[in-house]
Amino acid sequence: MPESDRTAPVAATPPDRGTGEVFDAAEEVVGYERSPRDVLRLVLLAVATLVVVAVDRYVGDGMEPLERNLSRLLDVRWQWGRLVIDGLLIITVVVAGVATLVVPLVTRRFRLFGYVVAAHLLAAVMVSGIDAWLTGVDLSRGATGTSAAELARGLGTDVSGTAQLVAAFVAIAPFVNWRWRRAGVWLVAVVLLLRLVVVVDESTYVALVLLVGFTAGAAVLLAFGRPDTRPSMASILGALRSSGVPVSSIEPAAVDARGSTPYFAELDDGTRVFAKVLGTDERAADLLFRLYRSLRLRNVGDERPFSSLRRTVEHEALVSLQARDVGVRTPRLRTVAPVGRDSFLLAYEMIDGRSLDAVDPDVVTDDVLTALWEQVAVLRRHRIAHRDLRLANVFLGADGEPWIIDFGFSEIAASDALLAADIAQLLTSTAVVAGAERAVSAAVRALGTETVSTCLGRLQPAALSGATRTRLKAHPHLLDELRAEVERQCGCEEAPLEPLTRFGARQVLTLVLLVAVFYFLIPQLADIPGILERVQDADWAWAGPLLAASVVTYLAATLSLMGSIPGRIPAGPTLAAQVGSSFASKVAPAGLGGMALNLRYLQRQGVDTTVATSGIGLNSIAGVVGHFTLIAVFLGWAGRRAFRGLTLPSPNAFLLGVAIVAVVAALAMAVPATRRLVTGKLFPILAKATHGLHDVLTSPGKLVLLLGGSVLVTLSYVVAFWIAGQAFGVELRFAAVGAVYLVAAAVGTAAPTPGGLGAMEAALIAGLVAAGVDKDTAVPAVFLYRLGTFWIPILPGWLCFTWLRRTDHI
Repeated sequence: MPESDRTAPVAATPPDRGTGEVFDAAEEVVGYERSPRDVLRLVLLAVATLVVVAVDRYVGDGMEPLERNLSRLLDVRWQWGRLVIDGLLIITVVVAGVATLVVPLVTRRFRLFGYVVAAHLLAAVMVSGIDAWLTGVDLSRGATGTSAAELARGLGTDVSGTAQLVAAFVAIAPFVNWRWRRAGVWLVAVVLLLRLVVVVDESTYVALVLLVGFTAGAAVLLAFGRPDTRPSMASILGALRSSGVPVSSIEPAAVDARGSTPYFAELDDGTRVFAKVLGTDERAADLLFRLYRSLRLRNVGDERPFSSLRRTVEHEALVSLQARDVGVRTPRLRTVAPVGRDSFLLAYEMIDGRSLDAVDPDVVTDDVLTALWEQVAVLRRHRIAHRDLRLANVFLGADGEPWIIDFGFSEIAASDALLAADIAQLLTSTAVVAGAERAVSAAVRALGTETVSTCLGRLQPAALSGATRTRLKAHPHLLDELRAEVERQCGCEEAPLEPLTRFGARQVLTLVLLVAVFYFLIPQLADIPGILERVQDADWAWAGPLLAASVVTYLAATLSLMGSIPGRIPAGPTLAAQVGSSFASKVAPAGLGGMALNLRYLQRQGVDTTVATSGIGLNSIAGVVGHFTLIAVFLGWAGRRAFRGLTLPSPNAFLLGVAIVAVVAALAMAVPATRRLVTGKLFPILAKATHGLHDVLTSPGKLVLLLGGSVLVTLSYVVAFWIAGQAFGVELRFAAVGAVYLVAAAVGTAAPTPGGLGAMEAALIAGLVAAGVDKDTAVPAVFLYRLGTFWIPILPGWLCFTWLRRTDHI
């Protein structure tokens, strides 16, 4: 370890806490922190609470039969006995709840008082929210005929007090020793038992009380922090000495020791050791890390977590001992020992040197790199995968020899995939300081071309540690250079990247679209019988022309998009993208889904992102210009008779909005940081986008495609709407129908729903009624129009979307 990282030795006796809290003697408080334990608990408890509440709301009787059976087993037959127990329950809850608030104030533990108050409030809010949600249920509950709403009204009064008590005990648990915690557990158990005795014919909500209380308590601890308790210096000294390590002094170490608390210790003979302590926080962090990786990644070789912290520490010690035994330069393990209440320590001999992430890059010579890769070759021969070969875990000794440390994430009897991942990790880490060519050359000299080439599929961000990915941000093209260098020096062909992520951009997009489909569209489809009943009297001879007009809209949209982009794009896939947008745009407000699909499509066609974005924006602007141009044309054509009972809004509101936007923009530009952001970031992008717009606007052919396609899209919808009206005998001129559609569509598409769902129908119906059409005729005409232009295209849109995704067009 570097001498500069040393800090002044800390006394080996526990400090005077002076906080009034009661902790175990073997622990010391060094501050307050947001613990991984509380993150893990909050995640698990919140999920469990949602499951229990959802079961209680949606699955018939929920958990009530089980709780009623438990209550009947403990039922007291004497009425006076039930009254006594009920009174005892109320007194216990009230006294305990008041005590959790009063005792901290009397003993002047104001921080603890704040935790208790926050726990009480949060538990009460959670119970009130659950109460409000359950009150909306209209399902009969049990044989008593009690409704869910009636039970929910009782939930807020009977459950809230007990849940608040549980939350308060959870919040204060880290501040007291095990005796007080055990007393709290017994008190909660007695309260819940009394509830089971008193409440027989109704749900006791025992599971909900516990889950809400624990969730609220964990949330408070996560928000404000729990005492950061670590084994005291005296207990660490005692653990080392009792394990046969004659330590004379110990001090905290300011070094990178991810997942542990590091210390330097000096022995009686003057030599030094490095000790790291792992506790319950590190255990919780490891579980969260593994849970995150299991959800995000696959084929990375993560084994299931060990059953306990002891097994985790023993595994690291085993791998470290085996690595040293087979000839790897790694520090000698001096001891493994329990320390404090729930912690373990590992002590290693000190390395006289510095980690590679802390040395000058010039020190990392070719000889150093080759020696390091020779150590990796020893690991490979004995099938030991380090799994975290970042620069911080490689030390350069005073003699210039590299050492490998920290086998906490390692595996023995490792698979070929894990061994290849080690090569990819170390190649990337060393390339950051030595360059791609030198890093690959050193690896080839030590391992050979065939072995090094196995890492090609793993040279991707998902296979690298977080620290390495962070360093790569300063070298955005390094991974591409590494892959090219490996292919060149190993004489191998380009290898595809291994699928390591469970959810790529495509899967996430598909999942979001499917969720949105269920959220927005399924409720509308629930009224299919009513829709069919409205349109069954239509003249179905108009169905063919209606669908034909709908098809023309996608052909026109294809022409418009092709005209908005400089250069050529294929017509067939572009048409498929427009049809696919009929699926994507239905599940995102204001057509955002279709715009995102077109942007991704253009990017896959090789169009620069800024040019593609400006092209889509130009396409949208052309659509707006064409729409409002047609509004003026059709309103002038139809005359005042187009809207008999509809008054258009005053333009004053529009002008006021423009003025407000201008003032806000002027104030923002007055801020220097905003000006720098605009001039340094926005203007270069706009300049690049303007070049693409210039190519489009100066090309007559592109301009015709852009404007003609945009106008044709809108005209096709007008024709489709007129055809739907003819199917029901709407006796309006084409000009009047067009004026109704254009004005109503401008209003309806402003709604923040997919395709203007709901708002579009209302605006079109109102427009027809204002133009003099009977409501009984206007409603089915609008639904027939939406059936042909909104609902039916969803299926071919999904098919085109799937085809585009499978053929790598998006």
